[in-house]
Amino acid sequence: MKLRLITLTMNPDTGGFPSEPLADIEGEVMSISEHFFVHGGMPQLLLIVHYREKTTGDRVQRGKSPVKPADPGIRAVLSDPEKVVFDRLRAWRNGKAQSEGVPPYVLLTNQQLGDIARRHPTTLTELREVEGIGEAKAARLGRELLGMMKLFDGEPPAPPDARAVPTGA
Repeated sequence: MKLRLITLTMNPDTGGFPSEPLADIEGEVMSISEHFFVHGGMPQLLLIVHYREKTTGDRVQRGKSPVKPADPGIRAVLSDPEKVVFDRLRAWRNGKAQSEGVPPYVLLTNQQLGDIARRHPTTLTELREVEGIGEAKAARLGRELLGMMKLFDGEPPAPPDARAVPTGA
């Protein structure tokens, strides 16, 4: 397992942090810890990223059991920017589940993470529109999830035309 420290400076124009450094990680992100601080009057975010490098051949490394990849069906319907969001959410969920000693799907399923990546909710009300996220789950995980969504610089990923939501009326 590899470790990368990434320090991000908040963009004052968007009020968010850039996500590009996360996209540069080659391999499977296992967990991400975040630490917010202010340096020189500018908000900063330190990301501690644990990841597994891409390997050729089988997925077993040094006697460890294979890590199940994300459901390819879910990733297949996501745009490239949405895949970045999905992978980040999945790493966060897996780390949180490990620290709580529960299976990841108990917190959120991959399907729910995919829906969050597509919808890019900005409020608890929008988060509760995701199937399977009710009042209790939104109250327990909502603030962290919405805080993470703000890390993605500015606007949510643009949906493909097939999923475009009409405006007006």
